[in-house]
Amino acid sequence: MATPLRHIPQDEIPPAGSAETPAGSSGTHETARAESRKTAWARGALLVALLVSPGLVDFVSDFLRRRDQLLHFSRHETTMYVWWAILGATLWGALVFVAMSRVTKLKWIGRVVLFAGAIFALGGQTYIFSRYGAYLDHRSALVGTSMMPSVGQQLWMDRYGFAGALAIPVIFALVVPFLSRFFSATRADALFSLDLVAFAIAVAMFGSVGDNQVATPDVLYLSAMGQLARAHWDHNETVERMHPGPRTPIPVPPLVARASPGAGALGAVPRNVVFVITESVRAQSVCVAYDPKCKWTPFSNAAAPDRIGLTQMRALDSTTAISLAIMWSGLAPTAPRANLHSAPLLWEYAKAAGFHTAYWTSQNLLFGNSGTWIQSVPLERTVNATQIESDATMEIGADDGKLVDYAIADIENLPEPYVAVVHLSNTHFPYKVDPRYSPFLPEAEASGPGWENEIKNRYQDAIYLQDMAVGRLVNALHARKDRDHTVIVFVSDHGEQMREKGAVGHTGTLWDEEIRIPMWIDAPKTALSESERRNLESLEQTPLTSLDVLPTLLDLMGVWDDPALADLKKPMPGKSLLRGGTPPETPIAMTNCSELWACAFRNWGAISGSRKILAHEGDHAWGCFDVSRDPYELDDLGQEACADLLPLAEQNRGRPF
Repeated sequence: MATPLRHIPQDEIPPAGSAETPAGSSGTHETARAESRKTAWARGALLVALLVSPGLVDFVSDFLRRRDQLLHFSRHETTMYVWWAILGATLWGALVFVAMSRVTKLKWIGRVVLFAGAIFALGGQTYIFSRYGAYLDHRSALVGTSMMPSVGQQLWMDRYGFAGALAIPVIFALVVPFLSRFFSATRADALFSLDLVAFAIAVAMFGSVGDNQVATPDVLYLSAMGQLARAHWDHNETVERMHPGPRTPIPVPPLVARASPGAGALGAVPRNVVFVITESVRAQSVCVAYDPKCKWTPFSNAAAPDRIGLTQMRALDSTTAISLAIMWSGLAPTAPRANLHSAPLLWEYAKAAGFHTAYWTSQNLLFGNSGTWIQSVPLERTVNATQIESDATMEIGADDGKLVDYAIADIENLPEPYVAVVHLSNTHFPYKVDPRYSPFLPEAEASGPGWENEIKNRYQDAIYLQDMAVGRLVNALHARKDRDHTVIVFVSDHGEQMREKGAVGHTGTLWDEEIRIPMWIDAPKTALSESERRNLESLEQTPLTSLDVLPTLLDLMGVWDDPALADLKKPMPGKSLLRGGTPPETPIAMTNCSELWACAFRNWGAISGSRKILAHEGDHAWGCFDVSRDPYELDDLGQEACADLLPLAEQNRGRPF
């Protein structure tokens, strides 16, 4: 019977040359020891590499993305960044060690947390940065919480881009368990490492990271989750102030609507106003003024060839709630929240002047809590997305074509004079398209790096499809008996970036792609006086802002000169475009961080004529541009060239970076 082999401990092996060591075997043992030392060194090096690599990759990738910003950190910011980077690296290293535990339960705890961290704290942050040029932090997490259905839809529609951002972190999280077969952490070591993981997560979640993204992306993510949990636990009002709330409007005194003098056949009949608002349509992607070769928006182009196109109109933000507040209330985006909630809106002015009112929208009124904000406005005719389609999505809403058909039919129930708002939404991300009417191909839902052409084509196809509805609406209004005294005003809430500056979408910046918007006014000759038409035509190439929209609508209604309106006009910075609008060189603040709508990523600036100063929290200095000679904003003139705008840009908020 064979004798079983027994493992001989190292200390029981007799030294070379001893009586128990066979002759000639000393060299063999020395070689074995050397090879054993090499193997142990290699295993140790691999272990160190595994423990260090997540934190190192996190730092290196962050440095490559934010090199310019990181190099301009102050000494204090640099110190804090290094501290958070070390904490993050410690967390990842300890987590990898737990995943190598001999104890099955500890091993799987480590692997699950490692996998989840790879998805959210690394992959998710990569995706967020690719879209907005900044990482998710506590502020953007709070905003995102109030928009979860919208966020979920966005991630699903851009699932390929999201999956691409997750690929490398997920692969690492899957490879670690495979490599852990070569290592084995004792129970005591694994438990100590798990304690270290818990400590690092607690410090990252509830420590003071600050507001300037002075930390690595993984720590920023954990901090965001901690601050979000704390806000909900404390019932912090910040969570409730992410979006518009119920209004308590100031009563509007009775107003007398007067027709403009010299309006020809209009006589004493007030003008009807149809205000068409669309979402996320930038001026660069449509035909604002009539163009016989128009390919972007051929239907409205053909339906309203005599429209007056205001080609240099700009929103003061790139966020729907803020844009609508400006155009419906006339207040600046920097107005206090209390003022924005107490200011009368377009329909309240109209009702006070004896106009009949309507609001037809394909927008889902749960989006941005907009339904709560307008629930008290006096409307005689109204419909919204979920009344048109019960399954209307949060971001796209119901079909714009169905909405327009509804409005065309329902306007027959609206007596004159009337103010009717038609609010379209299908051009909001992820952009509604119809394969039958998609001339811009190839197109795709993915918006990540590498899909720039496809997502831009999808955006253009969505605009094209929506324009079919706009053209149909204009033709229907032109066919009505009241055509000679009905004015159509078309405008977008804000623009959309198509990676020209690295991002896709809006709300993140104030670059012209996100704020330069189309606006045109279509009015028969009998509906405008000679001076009104002359003033509008003189503004076709003049820099304008959305502050002038409500004053223009009130002027079209014939109430702008009513003495009863005097006190309500005082907080409105804008002027009627029928009278030349706001002087172009007037300095005006811009921001996506209103008290009505808390911004996910800090960005603000100021504009005067064609000069703009702007900055984003991912920047390290203000940028100054002259969009008249540099429409793509590639030539930064330096802060000095916009020195007169700097105090306004920094007023109340300081710097966003």
